[in-house]
Amino acid sequence: MASLVSSWSSEVNSIPEKYVVPLEKRVYADVPIGTHIPVIDLTQPSADSIQQIIKASAEFGLFQVINHGVSEILMADALAVCKEFFKLPIEDKAKFVEKDEGLSDFEPSIDQRPKLYIEKEYTPKKKGSNTNEKETVFWKDTFGHGCHPLTQDVINSWPEKPQQYREVIGEYALELRKLSFRILDLMCEGLGLEIGYFAKEHSQTQLMVTHHYPQCPDPNSTIGIAEHCDGALINLVQQELSGLHVRAKDGKWFGVEPIPGALVVINGLILKVVSNGKLLAGVHRVVTNSTSDRTSVGSLISPVECIIEPAKILINENNPPLFKSFSYTEYLGYYFSDTTEIEAALKPYKL
Repeated sequence: MASLVSSWSSEVNSIPEKYVVPLEKRVYADVPIGTHIPVIDLTQPSADSIQQIIKASAEFGLFQVINHGVSEILMADALAVCKEFFKLPIEDKAKFVEKDEGLSDFEPSIDQRPKLYIEKEYTPKKKGSNTNEKETVFWKDTFGHGCHPLTQDVINSWPEKPQQYREVIGEYALELRKLSFRILDLMCEGLGLEIGYFAKEHSQTQLMVTHHYPQCPDPNSTIGIAEHCDGALINLVQQELSGLHVRAKDGKWFGVEPIPGALVVINGLILKVVSNGKLLAGVHRVVTNSTSDRTSVGSLISPVECIIEPAKILINENNPPLFKSFSYTEYLGYYFSDTTEIEAALKPYKL
């Protein structure tokens, strides 16, 4: 448990070696705020929302939504109980750590069990690569658990403390799942897919993930989480403070402005495949800061098992498939394999 960053970070003035990012991988924390990243009002006519969502998805794979129907009181309560969880005494959190070090390569598995861990950068071991390459540990603690299907057994596996955690997060998970499908249906309309296309085998699970980034004495030498795209279908994120960066289609990085009451929508790689490249997967990262702790809460929708492929209605002579067909199990193998560029592994041929 001592490995959890939040358990010792306030007592140090320098960064332990394993958290120090190599010079060639360091990032600039002060990127410009992306004022051009769309903030979409979901109370406007749906045709306008659809146009804005498709445009944002083609440029960033990420956008924000406001007036989305999730109560701001519920959002505030959800963030508050997640923050309170990380402030609990170590003994109240110990049962959620699977091993002494609490170190994990990836997000929690789809078995839904709650898991508290720290995460290191995934560095695939390819033939001929340097096996002594330093693996950087991210400056954050993560707590994740399943929340769909939302059975009583699932709820009973969640923390008993804070007292309101189960009630608040249960309601929050249901609201975010409902909103996820609302946004996905708008994407379906924009792509020409039938409404509800993503509401079946593509979305059998929902994972609630809270990332806690403690105040850092030297943000320039650490990273909250490195550049990546989500392996899920879609991710809805609540953030309170700046630190989230997104990479635009032209390769430039921008900060995602924290907007009270807004939710950040991050497209997963599955959306890119199904849309045959019309929608981008949001490539993003998180930087640390020296002034305050930062906590964010994400809701990721994913399959359990299904065939992932470009939607057949989008494929014709003028639009050949950019990605091959594969099972979700195969997809996870690619996502966590020795392939440094997952999209290259998914393509049927070089384009």
